[in-house]
Amino acid sequence: MQRIFSTLALVVVCLTTAGGQALRVGYYGETVTHYGLKAAYERSLHSYVKQRNRACKTFLFAPGLALYRHPANHYGMIISPEFAYRRIGRRGGMVEVGIAPAYFRYFLDAKTYKVADNGEFRRVPMAGGDAFLPTVSVGVGRDLSVRRTVPLMWFTRLNLMQQRPYNTSSLLRFSLEAGINLPLKKS
Repeated sequence: MQRIFSTLALVVVCLTTAGGQALRVGYYGETVTHYGLKAAYERSLHSYVKQRNRACKTFLFAPGLALYRHPANHYGMIISPEFAYRRIGRRGGMVEVGIAPAYFRYFLDAKTYKVADNGEFRRVPMAGGDAFLPTVSVGVGRDLSVRRTVPLMWFTRLNLMQQRPYNTSSLLRFSLEAGINLPLKKS
């Protein structure tokens, strides 16, 4: 009886959350001192339940926006159209991997000036720079709606990014995400 209930619950989860949309919200930061928030709108591209082990497998598209602060240096904004593969096991354990060809924009956390043609200093509003930030991510978590009636999933993700350009080269960066997924109701 427990097996039938868990299989039915997993199928319902796959049809509602994986077949629909979800909102992912959480902490985003490179270190404890470089803190911020990230939100993404998840949309399922394809989902199925493996009959042998009753695992729900989903391919997702999740456009997201991350904002963070590096104190006394800059504010960062990352726009990332993520493509991910997520597996939710029969007990609710979740594993995912993803890629994102992200855009990175940073704004310097100080007044910035440039020299005008007449030799005077002029303030540069919103001074900063742009970069390409290809990202690979790995995440784990738990879908609480599989074994309980809580329509919520918690997750943690590790992101490996390469900022291009960074000075005259590139910079390898890591970030951590931790948050929740909330399924959105279909209208």
